[in-house]
Amino acid sequence: MLLYEFAMTPDLFDPLVVGLNPRLEIILVELLRGMCDNGLVANLHNEGWHKHVISRLRGLSPELQHQVIECFNTLYDRNRLVAHPARNGGDPADDHDWLELALVSHRRIPFHSIFLSQGLLDLRLQCDPTFQEAACIEFSCALNSPLWRGRSQTLPLTQSLADYRRALTPILRHARALTLVDPYLTPHERRFYGTVELCAQLLGQRGFETRAGRIHIHAGDPTARTARNQEPVRDRLAAWASRLQPLVRRFRHRFKVFLWGRRPGGELFHDRYILTDQCGISVPAGLDYRNPPSRTTWTLLDNSTYLSRLQDYDQPTSPFDLLGMREIR
Repeated sequence: MLLYEFAMTPDLFDPLVVGLNPRLEIILVELLRGMCDNGLVANLHNEGWHKHVISRLRGLSPELQHQVIECFNTLYDRNRLVAHPARNGGDPADDHDWLELALVSHRRIPFHSIFLSQGLLDLRLQCDPTFQEAACIEFSCALNSPLWRGRSQTLPLTQSLADYRRALTPILRHARALTLVDPYLTPHERRFYGTVELCAQLLGQRGFETRAGRIHIHAGDPTARTARNQEPVRDRLAAWASRLQPLVRRFRHRFKVFLWGRRPGGELFHDRYILTDQCGISVPAGLDYRNPPSRTTWTLLDNSTYLSRLQDYDQPTSPFDLLGMREIR
């Protein structure tokens, strides 16, 4: 896994929990900073969680408030605060209600971890002495928990649809925009088109609802000597439109296909990426699947590299020559 989804109960931001212990202040900030790197945070109760947490920051030291809000702003800018359904029957009345709401979402699609205070964990055990949930991590132990320390920014896998599905499901679940970059992407070979189809199936499949999004495909010059299935740019775009139209009808995503060439003396269009509105991933062996499958490793890009790669496929800032574009909707 490269992008991990977490839940945090609001009491972790309460002065009565975190404000009385400098060690807990450090843990809170380190958790949030780690989530900014490769995490998603469940914005429970139809985004009411974030508003409720902000209201509980009063009473914390100004420095801690600043650090927490700075992390929230980063998560927001990276679209990493992800909404979950509202609680039936009105707003959560107390911290136990917020925990129950997190557990409801966890039963639907498991979080990587749910962080909660010792006091709230004790309360839950009083209400239900048999309660046991491996994903629930008591806050003071969070940074040393195997689930937290086991996070990785690299993912070894095989170039197979089964491994691609396992890897892409958590990456695309909350994404609204997807950019696929591979100079060899072609609509004429199933091993490439099948990956595009898989991405269309997974994008916006949030467990409680399905959201249509946009998918951009960036491929290389189909007239080049090294191109797969050589053909004119106009014909290649028409072929993509023909192949993608059924996916538009089925999943309601909006597609755009871009074909790029190399400028004289310019950069070689070579690297392959999966870029969403939340993160960027390097896929050095390409987006096609193989039989028998080869081994490869995907790597989560740091945010500055991710933003640079996005700019590479925006015409005003691209080092490549845009040969043609086709929108399919």
